[in-house]
Amino acid sequence: MIMPPTPTPDQQRISVRLAEFIAERHERILAEWEDAVGRDQTLPAPDKLTHKQLRDHTPQILSGLTQTLSNAFNPQLMFDTAYEAATHGHMRWEARYDVAQVLREISHLRARLIYHVAEFQEQAPAFTGSLSLFAMVVVHSYFDRLMRISVESFIAAAERTPKG
Repeated sequence: MIMPPTPTPDQQRISVRLAEFIAERHERILAEWEDAVGRDQTLPAPDKLTHKQLRDHTPQILSGLTQTLSNAFNPQLMFDTAYEAATHGHMRWEARYDVAQVLREISHLRARLIYHVAEFQEQAPAFTGSLSLFAMVVVHSYFDRLMRISVESFIAAAERTPKG
């Protein structure tokens, strides 16, 4: 695993502030994500999944992001995120999603989160330049890793199933 450079103290401070902002909006972000998923005609109808199945590990995924922002690039956090992503991919395979649907669902979460990051930017004038760039690299790297591992887990689950 290639580790990015250690954040500067200013980058770390703004990332912690962003993490706190996201944590305060945790339930709101999840509710908006559930609404977006429910309106997406390409995803299984929400009534085919229980609320628990829909959310499964998504709250932990969002919490993992806030922890990653607070303690950027901690190897243990990366391991924990990989576990949550793998679990998410496997659970979506069990729910009979296809790979495109797994990616769309995660994309909806990223989109909701980016909307809230933009709100944070309006409220935090220091969130510009290299400080903003660092935090956004952390956010997008986190979601890229989440998508990759979720899909890898999904494909592995599909390959273990006998064809018949």
